[in-house]
Amino acid sequence: MTIEIKDRAGELANQSVETIYFGGGTPSVLSETQLSAIISAIRINFNVNELIEFTLEANPEDINSVNLELWRKLGVNRLSIGLQSLSNVELQKMNRAHTADDSKKAVELSLQGGFDKITIDLIYGTPWKSDSEWTAELDWALNSGINHLSAYALTIEPKTLLSHLVNKKEIAPSSDEKVERQFFILQNKIQEFEWDAYEISNYCKPSHQAIHNSNYWTGKAYLGIGPAAHSYNGYQRRWNVANNASYIDAIENKKSYFEIEDLTIENQLNEYIMTQLRTKKGLDIQHLLKTEPNWLKNNKSKLDTLLLNKHIALNSTHCYLTNSGKLISDYIISELMI
Repeated sequence: MTIEIKDRAGELANQSVETIYFGGGTPSVLSETQLSAIISAIRINFNVNELIEFTLEANPEDINSVNLELWRKLGVNRLSIGLQSLSNVELQKMNRAHTADDSKKAVELSLQGGFDKITIDLIYGTPWKSDSEWTAELDWALNSGINHLSAYALTIEPKTLLSHLVNKKEIAPSSDEKVERQFFILQNKIQEFEWDAYEISNYCKPSHQAIHNSNYWTGKAYLGIGPAAHSYNGYQRRWNVANNASYIDAIENKKSYFEIEDLTIENQLNEYIMTQLRTKKGLDIQHLLKTEPNWLKNNKSKLDTLLLNKHIALNSTHCYLTNSGKLISDYIISELMI
């Protein structure tokens, strides 16, 4: 990674790095030497004088007083802790190494260790989680002292153990009705605790939005380093080879390790529609009409149907997803694309 960091330094020439997000894997397992080398390379090759947010993804089992002190020393000021569940049965089914007690202790230690910006991940709509268990998880999370929560409905990815078990009918996937119930339990709890539902899957105490992820949704450029990392500069997408061995071989032998896609105006508009509709702010219609003046006229029938079914709200400037619309966001977004 340090080689790629050095090679790509010119891509952000004269720009200050606002956020760093160290994740998409398990960076919390890296040693002090490994972490220090990567972070040192970033500081040498990029302007981080105006860095606001430095997030590190951490497994609960990797969180201890020694690691917390190390991460703070290296400049990390926000932790993203992958809890997934507070049910030991569910954690075992999802092949996670930590327990529910490990999760709670990890959050407690992080708060005691001086991290005042903490987000956790939770998953709902699983075959094993009851509505009452989900309610209890949310009550714990929202009372725990964290200030940000990412919550996702379980998706069964192809070629995974869970997919295999479902195909063999050893596990029955959750019904749409169950997923919907647990989604609304989430929305009601967020409202009860007066948190901000600022993006479909992201929730926070007022004024504690994740700056890094918010930049994705507002269309800011970002640079991704490492295997499978994606980059975006407003008019191009770039992604690195995902296989670790292939990435390392290509980097060390100066071979190509990435692909680039040039985005058409249509691509860029569709990206804008997709990201904006996921947010509380919604789609800025007036901004869209500057480039695509016929968008409202072309989509009148679809918009009328979505309004009738109360899946969207619409005013003179913005289009928003309602809570019921968020449940079918992928469908609505695809319907409203150029």
